[in-house]
Amino acid sequence: MTTDTTTREPELHDFIARCHEALTQQSQGRPQPFLDLWSTAEDVTIMAAVGGYEIGFERVSALLTWASKAQSFDGWSAETLVTSVGNDLASSVELETYIERDNGGTKEMTLRATQVYRREDGQWRIIHRHGDILTPVEVKW
Repeated sequence: MTTDTTTREPELHDFIARCHEALTQQSQGRPQPFLDLWSTAEDVTIMAAVGGYEIGFERVSALLTWASKAQSFDGWSAETLVTSVGNDLASSVELETYIERDNGGTKEMTLRATQVYRREDGQWRIIHRHGDILTPVEVKW
């Protein structure tokens, strides 16, 4: 039996909105809402903007918890560039902006972020995240 992927799109967009809410909390020192959206399978992976990579939910969870506690931002937003939806796998490519205010000034950092999602027990779960700092590059062809 095949499933029309158009029925999966609204569910995925709702899930990505939940991810955005949870990432806002993650960026402000509260990792649990974001961790709750992850698959707990041993094949989940992360390539974090803070460096390194981890495999398996226990190690991914430890890295995300550490990152959430080590850094705290005053604001977070995302611009979704592309989403792709299949029957049981999906992905999103986004630009995430983190804002920090201190001594009357504001600093911004933008990440390139890709997340991969899998349907488990009828709901979407995060199975991979890759984030790195967006740096301007002058391309010379």
